[in-house]
Amino acid sequence: MSSYQITVQPASEPITTAQAKAHLRVDFSDEDTLIDLYITAARQFCEHYTNRVFITQTWRQNEDCFSYPIKLKVNPVVSLTSLKYYDTNDAQQTLTDTSANFQKDFNSDEAAIYEGTTNDFPSLSSNVINPIEIITVCGYGAASDVPEQIKQAIKIMVSHFYENREMVNVPIASMATATPIPTAVYTLLNPYRIKHFG
Repeated sequence: MSSYQITVQPASEPITTAQAKAHLRVDFSDEDTLIDLYITAARQFCEHYTNRVFITQTWRQNEDCFSYPIKLKVNPVVSLTSLKYYDTNDAQQTLTDTSANFQKDFNSDEAAIYEGTTNDFPSLSSNVINPIEIITVCGYGAASDVPEQIKQAIKIMVSHFYENREMVNVPIASMATATPIPTAVYTLLNPYRIKHFG
């Protein structure tokens, strides 16, 4: 069983308020705060659909055992900050980042950690819940590093939220008449989607 939580939020969004307003053809500032909320919601929707994160952010993943391999839940992974575990004496240890101790595959869609070239994964505490802690830095980088197709999908989602704001609290009985997500969003995001995420 694994769990994962964000520990450092992205410092910015993939698109700016000005870029979103240009897409919306809005030339007044009265709704800038609302548009910023839509940008964040649109980005989160696109991240959830693609099973990727976009702007650099830090995540903590906990595991209850060393699997073969350990699949990292948040992608793309830029770097590994630390891999810690509780040993059989219930003391937390840091597994030194060398190929002898473990190998990293950050090039595949789903990043993973494998056993080392010479050392097996260590034995774990039987008393500590989720004794393995993995800290990773994830995302494409800054906004300029995010693929343009993803940025365009975010703009379309912002427009969708802006034009259908009354659908935020739609009763279940009315969902059939709710305005669907534009097909273009999925078309733009599908090339980046990790289908077997988690």
